Amino acid sequence: MARLAACLLLVSSTILATSPVSGQGIQQGAVLRFSPPSLEINLPKNHIVLSYKDWLGGRGVDVYYDTSKPCKHGTATIKVIDTYAYECVDLAARLYYKVGYNNFRRSDGTPVGTASDLVNAEEFQTPKGDRLRFYPNNSSADRPPAPGDLLVFKASAQNGYFGHVAVVNWVAGNTLEYVQQNVCPTGPPEPRGRANLEVKLDNGKQLFSITDGGSGGSVAGWVHSDLIKQQLIDQPEMRRAGDIRWNRDDTAVYVYLSPARTRAAALGAWGDQDVALLEFADLLKEAGALSFTTYDLAWQIANQVSKWIRSDRRLNPASGVRSVDFTLKYTGQIIWVRPWGGPANGKWIPFVMEDLAFAYAPAWKRPKAGPPE
Repeated sequence: MARLAACLLLVSSTILATSPVSGQGIQQGAVLRFSPPSLEINLPKNHIVLSYKDWLGGRGVDVYYDTSKPCKHGTATIKVIDTYAYECVDLAARLYYKVGYNNFRRSDGTPVGTASDLVNAEEFQTPKGDRLRFYPNNSSADRPPAPGDLLVFKASAQNGYFGHVAVVNWVAGNTLEYVQQNVCPTGPPEPRGRANLEVKLDNGKQLFSITDGGSGGSVAGWVHSDLIKQQLIDQPEMRRAGDIRWNRDDTAVYVYLSPARTRAAALGAWGDQDVALLEFADLLKEAGALSFTTYDLAWQIANQVSKWIRSDRRLNPASGVRSVDFTLKYTGQIIWVRPWGGPANGKWIPFVMEDLAFAYAPAWKRPKAGPPE
């Protein structure tokens, strides 16, 4: 049974808009990268249980646990940001420091006291309400938790009534994975946890919530940062994956099919159990497009889009469509599809899936060849 230690700090968007790519949250053009002074982290290297290279697409920070006595660590501090090493808030503060946040402080310089205080994240920045926004987990959030967001867990006996905070690593359909410090199981450290996602459609609007927070406990909500999104997650420049083009923000991979792949989808070459789905997912994975979601999600959404291409004349080459673009959303039921040519030329069309995709699809849903191990 996992146990959360006290998460004391330290000493010291709506769902994307209705015209994807140019208007759905991708930061266009060059992004100014922040280069912060180095932090003084004088901790044993063998206390790194998860390298920065192994999460958040290689843009995370090292995760520390005192493996000799989990969650009974001393009070070593990380200079510059003045955090207690090994604490849950230390992980969040070190990651956000990479893009310019010097700890989480009110305008008068007062730092956050405990992890649960991050429900007031909009106060912990200058100017107030500038770059951080808190979305409460009460089925009212119109923006899903995204990679790089902070999950804020409610204060409870499980965490000593200080709350807990973790960082979203990836999002895929009905599941997200987060990375955390200061979670004390009876066995090895637990730097990773998972939470369940749910979406409700309200007059065409998607409302997101987390129904099970996993080892972290009950989720109060999540903190979104524009700076994390723009500097660590977004990939605005167009990239290639074979004959597919793509770019990315923190809620979707935007996929631009070639005319040949569009015709193949229309002819059924992307059938329910077709190996072509795996080839599509393989190309995106090898190109690094799926850093913040899962392989299974990619071929599930590709399969759904292929069905729409076959069944909807606005997307079908028989109606003069040359190629199709679509949003490979990390979560949610609405997928946007844009045909080039035909009766809806150049228009983004929203399609609704019956339910959320699976992060890891059950065996009966997998294509016959099966995704690679």
